[in-house]
Order: sequence, then structure tokens, then C-alpha cells
Amino acid sequence: MKKIIATIFMITTLMILCVGCGKDVSGTYKLSSLAGQSVADLQKTYDEMGVNINVADMITIELKSDGTFTMKMDTESESGTYTVDGEKISLTIDNETENGTIKGDTLTIGSGSEEMVFKK
Repeated sequence: MKKIIATIFMITTLMILCVGCGKDVSGTYKLSSLAGQSVADLQKTYDEMGVNINVADMITIELKSDGTFTMKMDTESESGTYTVDGEKISLTIDNETENGTIKGDTLTIGSGSEEMVFKK
């Protein structure tokens, strides 16, 4: 009986640990900063120019649990696939891949003047 209980305990523990292995990154990520400028600063700039746009909703990325994603930019959208390896993420549209990182609820794509940071 002790062996059965020990075996069930080990299997249950392994199942719990494996759930953490395949972290779920699915969800909608909204633009948080672009090229080092926060959404609030960008919004202020657009407002001062008289451009009626909601910067926070300007670019969004929806990662789906099936490994596909949709990126919406203003009124246009594109779809592709993504893979996650630890904190690294690769997004592919039409055989072009953009690499980034995903840490917690933060998705970062590009670097320097082309860096886009998204928050879930």
C-alpha cells in the first residue's frame, strides 16, 4: 500500500511540475513603449499634433494557444506563427521571423530604435 501511495505521489508531483514547463503565453498584448518612448509620451505627442488616435490600441499582438498570432496595426492585421523557448520568442509572418523575449506579462520585439514592448 505504501508503494502505491508513493507512486501516486510521484506521478502527481511530476504532473504538477510539467504544467509549469509549457508556460502559457497566450493572450492579448498591448503596446507599452516604442523605441524607448512610453505610450503616454507618444499619446501626448499625437495629441499635441492634433492626431486623433489611441496609441495604446494602435498595435496589439494576440498570441493564441495553438501557436498562431495576429498582429493588429491601426486598421490592418497580419497573422503568423510563433514559438517559445524559455524566455525567447520567435514570430514568423510569410517566412520572415522576428525574435524577441517574453518575460512574465511583457513581450519585447526588436531592439534600439526598433524596439517594441507590449504588456498583457
